[in-house]
Amino acid sequence: MGILVMSDSHGLVREVQQVTGRHAVEKILHCGDFCVDHLREPFSRMTLVRGNCDTTKDVPTEQQTKWRYLNILQTHGHLFGVKSSLLRLHYRAEEMGANVVVFGHSHVPTCGVVRDILFLNPGSLQLPRGFDVPTYVILEQTGVTKSTVQVTVSFFDHRGIPVQSLGGTYSLRR
Repeated sequence: MGILVMSDSHGLVREVQQVTGRHAVEKILHCGDFCVDHLREPFSRMTLVRGNCDTTKDVPTEQQTKWRYLNILQTHGHLFGVKSSLLRLHYRAEEMGANVVVFGHSHVPTCGVVRDILFLNPGSLQLPRGFDVPTYVILEQTGVTKSTVQVTVSFFDHRGIPVQSLGGTYSLRR
Protein backbone atom coordinates (compact mmCIF):
# COMPACT_ATOMS: atom_id res chain seq x y z
CA MET A 1 0.00 0.00 0.00
CA GLY A 2 1.10 3.53 -0.65
CA ILE A 3 0.11 7.14 -0.34
CA LEU A 4 -2.52 8.85 -2.48
CA VAL A 5 -1.55 12.41 -3.39
CA MET A 6 -3.95 14.93 -4.89
CA SER A 7 -4.19 18.68 -5.26
CA ASP A 8 -6.27 21.54 -6.57
CA SER A 9 -9.70 19.92 -6.34
CA HIS A 10 -11.25 23.42 -5.98
CA GLY A 11 -14.53 22.50 -4.30
CA LEU A 12 -15.08 19.05 -5.81
CA VAL A 13 -16.43 16.63 -3.22
CA ARG A 14 -18.08 13.75 -5.12
CA GLU A 15 -15.05 13.33 -7.39
CA VAL A 16 -12.65 13.40 -4.44
CA GLN A 17 -14.78 10.77 -2.67
CA GLN A 18 -14.63 8.59 -5.81
CA VAL A 19 -10.84 8.88 -5.99
CA THR A 20 -10.28 8.16 -2.29
CA GLY A 21 -12.70 5.22 -2.36
CA ARG A 22 -10.96 3.67 -5.35
CA HIS A 23 -7.59 2.88 -3.73
CA ALA A 24 -6.53 1.11 -0.55
CA VAL A 25 -3.77 3.37 0.77
CA GLU A 26 -2.10 4.10 4.09
CA LYS A 27 -2.31 7.88 3.81
CA ILE A 28 -3.97 10.57 1.71
CA LEU A 29 -2.17 13.87 1.19
CA HIS A 30 -3.97 16.85 -0.33
CA CYS A 31 -1.65 19.62 -1.52
CA GLY A 32 -4.10 22.49 -1.13
CA ASP A 33 -6.85 24.40 -2.87
CA PHE A 34 -9.45 21.92 -1.62
CA CYS A 35 -11.81 24.92 -1.18
CA VAL A 36 -14.36 23.20 1.06
CA ASP A 37 -14.81 22.74 4.80
CA HIS A 38 -11.73 20.77 5.86
CA LEU A 39 -13.79 18.93 8.50
CA ARG A 40 -16.09 17.48 5.83
CA GLU A 41 -15.65 13.90 4.59
CA PRO A 42 -13.43 12.79 2.94
CA PHE A 43 -11.17 15.80 3.63
CA SER A 44 -11.26 15.20 7.39
CA ARG A 45 -9.35 11.93 6.83
CA MET A 46 -6.57 13.58 4.82
CA THR A 47 -3.36 15.34 5.68
CA LEU A 48 -4.10 18.78 4.26
CA VAL A 49 -2.11 21.90 3.53
CA ARG A 50 -3.68 25.27 2.82
CA GLY A 51 -3.47 26.64 -0.70
CA ASN A 52 -3.88 30.19 -1.92
CA CYS A 53 -7.63 29.63 -2.51
CA ASP A 54 -8.32 28.03 0.89
CA THR A 55 -9.71 30.32 3.57
CA THR A 56 -9.37 28.31 6.78
CA LYS A 57 -6.49 29.23 9.06
CA ASP A 58 -6.87 25.88 10.88
CA VAL A 59 -4.86 24.12 8.16
CA PRO A 60 -1.10 24.77 7.95
CA THR A 61 0.68 25.88 4.77
CA GLU A 62 3.11 22.98 5.00
CA GLN A 63 3.33 19.57 6.65
CA GLN A 64 6.13 17.08 7.13
CA THR A 65 5.26 13.39 7.04
CA LYS A 66 7.64 10.56 7.81
CA TRP A 67 6.43 7.39 6.13
CA ARG A 68 8.61 4.30 6.10
CA TYR A 69 11.96 5.55 4.72
CA LEU A 70 10.54 8.70 3.17
CA ASN A 71 10.59 12.17 4.67
CA ILE A 72 7.88 14.03 2.77
CA LEU A 73 7.48 17.80 2.64
CA GLN A 74 3.94 18.74 1.64
CA THR A 75 2.96 22.25 0.59
CA HIS A 76 0.77 23.96 -1.98
CA GLY A 77 3.66 25.76 -3.64
CA HIS A 78 2.35 29.30 -4.02
CA LEU A 79 4.60 30.55 -1.20
CA PHE A 80 7.63 29.09 -3.01
CA GLY A 81 7.00 30.44 -6.52
CA VAL A 82 6.68 26.96 -8.07
CA LYS A 83 5.20 28.33 -11.29
CA SER A 84 8.59 29.93 -12.01
CA SER A 85 11.14 27.62 -10.40
CA LEU A 86 11.54 24.82 -7.87
CA LEU A 87 14.67 26.40 -6.39
CA ARG A 88 13.06 27.95 -3.29
CA LEU A 89 11.11 24.76 -2.66
CA HIS A 90 14.32 22.75 -3.04
CA TYR A 91 16.02 24.90 -0.41
CA ARG A 92 13.08 24.35 1.95
CA ALA A 93 13.21 20.58 1.35
CA GLU A 94 16.92 20.59 2.19
CA GLU A 95 16.22 22.55 5.39
CA MET A 96 13.58 19.97 6.39
CA GLY A 97 15.71 16.95 5.42
CA ALA A 98 13.03 15.85 2.94
CA ASN A 99 13.73 13.34 0.19
CA VAL A 100 10.25 13.81 -1.34
CA VAL A 101 8.31 17.02 -1.95
CA VAL A 102 4.63 16.96 -2.90
CA PHE A 103 3.06 20.20 -4.06
CA GLY A 104 0.36 21.67 -6.29
CA HIS A 105 -0.61 25.18 -7.39
CA SER A 106 0.46 24.99 -11.04
CA HIS A 107 -2.12 22.30 -11.93
CA VAL A 108 0.60 20.67 -14.07
CA PRO A 109 1.44 17.03 -13.32
CA THR A 110 5.17 16.84 -12.60
CA CYS A 111 7.52 14.15 -11.39
CA GLY A 112 11.30 14.09 -11.27
CA VAL A 113 14.39 14.02 -9.11
CA VAL A 114 16.44 17.19 -8.67
CA ARG A 115 19.65 16.86 -6.62
CA ASP A 116 18.47 13.77 -4.72
CA ILE A 117 14.95 15.05 -3.95
CA LEU A 118 11.83 13.75 -5.70
CA PHE A 119 9.48 16.57 -6.68
CA LEU A 120 5.93 15.45 -7.27
CA ASN A 121 2.96 17.52 -8.40
CA PRO A 122 -0.13 15.32 -8.87
CA GLY A 123 -1.77 17.83 -11.21
CA SER A 124 -5.32 19.01 -10.62
CA LEU A 125 -8.60 17.17 -10.14
CA GLN A 126 -10.52 20.26 -11.23
CA LEU A 127 -8.64 22.36 -13.79
CA PRO A 128 -5.75 20.43 -15.38
CA ARG A 129 -3.03 22.31 -17.23
CA GLY A 130 -0.34 20.78 -19.38
CA PHE A 131 -2.30 17.53 -19.60
CA ASP A 132 -5.68 16.67 -21.10
CA VAL A 133 -7.37 15.11 -18.07
CA PRO A 134 -7.50 15.63 -14.30
CA THR A 135 -4.84 13.59 -12.49
CA TYR A 136 -3.74 12.30 -9.09
CA VAL A 137 -0.90 10.05 -7.88
CA ILE A 138 -0.16 6.94 -5.88
CA LEU A 139 3.33 6.97 -4.32
CA GLU A 140 4.68 3.58 -3.23
CA GLN A 141 7.90 2.50 -1.57
CA THR A 142 9.00 -0.48 -3.65
CA GLY A 143 12.47 -1.30 -2.31
CA VAL A 144 15.06 -0.46 0.31
CA THR A 145 18.82 -0.89 0.51
CA LYS A 146 21.27 0.23 3.15
CA SER A 147 21.57 3.71 1.60
CA THR A 148 18.62 4.10 -0.80
CA VAL A 149 14.88 3.76 -1.01
CA GLN A 150 13.14 2.98 -4.26
CA VAL A 151 9.76 4.59 -4.95
CA THR A 152 7.26 4.16 -7.73
CA VAL A 153 5.05 7.06 -8.77
CA SER A 154 1.86 6.10 -10.63
CA PHE A 155 -0.36 8.79 -12.13
CA PHE A 156 -4.06 8.12 -12.71
CA ASP A 157 -6.71 10.10 -14.50
CA HIS A 158 -9.89 11.12 -12.65
CA ARG A 159 -11.57 7.82 -13.64
CA GLY A 160 -8.76 5.72 -12.14
CA ILE A 161 -7.13 4.78 -15.43
CA PRO A 162 -3.30 4.71 -15.26
CA VAL A 163 -1.52 7.45 -17.21
CA GLN A 164 1.47 5.59 -18.65
CA SER A 165 3.24 8.71 -19.96
CA LEU A 166 3.72 10.13 -16.44
CA GLY A 167 5.49 8.81 -13.35
CA GLY A 168 8.15 6.17 -13.00
CA THR A 169 10.47 4.48 -10.53
CA TYR A 170 13.11 6.48 -8.67
CA SER A 171 15.95 5.71 -6.30
CA LEU A 172 16.38 8.20 -3.43
CA ARG A 173 18.85 8.53 -0.60
CA ARG A 174 17.53 7.40 2.78
